[in-house]
Amino acid sequence: MPWVRPNDVPYPNVWWTFCAPDPDRDDGALVTYRVEDLTEDRIEDAIKLYTEHFLDDEPLCAYGRVRHNPLSYEEVVSFWTHVFDMKMTIVCYKEGSKELVGANLLSVKCADDKMDISGLIKSESMQKLVAVNEYMTDTVNLFERYGVDRYLTAYGLSVNNRYRGRGIATEILKARRPICRAFGLRLTSTNFTAIGSQIPAAKIGFQTDLEMKYDEFVKVNPTYTFEGIKSKSLKLMSLPIE
Repeated sequence: MPWVRPNDVPYPNVWWTFCAPDPDRDDGALVTYRVEDLTEDRIEDAIKLYTEHFLDDEPLCAYGRVRHNPLSYEEVVSFWTHVFDMKMTIVCYKEGSKELVGANLLSVKCADDKMDISGLIKSESMQKLVAVNEYMTDTVNLFERYGVDRYLTAYGLSVNNRYRGRGIATEILKARRPICRAFGLRLTSTNFTAIGSQIPAAKIGFQTDLEMKYDEFVKVNPTYTFEGIKSKSLKLMSLPIE
């Protein structure tokens, strides 16, 4: 049975606040940012953020030209919408502004989940993207390794281009701990596809369960070729929650 957000956890909720440089000031002054639940009225803005600041940067999506293939783009937006429905996605705002600074597509994965989205994915680029991500999690079997029946996972960390270089990605990832504690989850784990997300994850304590260089996936399946992809490796990284 799919996981449903319990009613006893406030929604929407602010999960994390931090200070970082303000891109709208030349003196490097710090400003407060907050990380909170995505609300329904900002879903279209979240789709815009991921379209403009994620699809052409994230290695697998960029390699498959997901944004520029109508079928692939339709499929990825449909998937994002499905994830939004779980009411676990978080977004980041600068105090005093409604502009989306960043976001993280979050979801809870359960050991007894039976959902198979492969039949809904028709485009070659999205099929390959889903396949390599599933290979990573199937190979490790996080449920057995960490002795859990559910964990918090993610399907994309995005930061608005003009806010990059300020440690925003690291701070968004820090929200995972209070979120997990609020929902009684003892693990969060993600396939981090680029060095730009792998480094922030390591900074806050994520450990690597499995690393695969992109040029090694062809050994798994001859069709999993990524020649020229703008990243070295894919890392499945996990953070146990005390």
